[in-house]
Amino acid sequence: MVNACDCRGEAGSNNDRMDAPATDRTGGSTRERLMRSALKLFADKGFAGTTVGDIEGDAGLAARGGGFYRHFPSKEGVLAAAVDNHIRETEQGQAAVLGLLPLGDLRSELTLVCRWLLGAIEQQRDLFRVVERDGDRFPELRDRCRVHLIDAAHLAAVEFTTRWAAETSHPSRDPQASAAIMIGAVFNYCHCRWTYGQSPLGVDEDRFIGSWVDYCYDLMTGSAGSA
Repeated sequence: MVNACDCRGEAGSNNDRMDAPATDRTGGSTRERLMRSALKLFADKGFAGTTVGDIEGDAGLAARGGGFYRHFPSKEGVLAAAVDNHIRETEQGQAAVLGLLPLGDLRSELTLVCRWLLGAIEQQRDLFRVVERDGDRFPELRDRCRVHLIDAAHLAAVEFTTRWAAETSHPSRDPQASAAIMIGAVFNYCHCRWTYGQSPLGVDEDRFIGSWVDYCYDLMTGSAGSA
């Protein structure tokens, strides 16, 4: 839905700003900056509370100058594009990380996976905040995020644990439930930081990673059950 005051007909003398180079000192192409700004504003102000002019201004364009419409047809369009962009980047990153495995040492593999997960979820912070805030308004986009980001992470964890169990002749202990715990712990750690302004009990990232690796190692090797 496009706010009436943000129509292209109001471009006026601001068209000079529209003709600026696609990449400038604010970082990234104009399209990328518009997607970042849109997600940030949707997360902070809500979809309905954000105008196209707000997005243009935050992205370094002339507010209500019409530059937005050179890249997206509407607010819905930029949101859909931002979701697709996050999914694509996450799939590429996940494939790259998993492509480094096996490393020959389970703790090293778990450390690599956890560090990547923390970074990936942090990059998706604004997207998750938008889904939490306006997901009911966009059920199809919410479902795409669930399938391609949340479910995909859990399925990758299932594949990781079952692959390791098969290679080492260890029993695979309810891989789906184990994946829910492994991924859920990382997501909750990140979620607490951006929702409440700090990590649970002030645990820093290195401590969290160390304990997460210990827990997952015990879970996968059966050490916890034999204690």
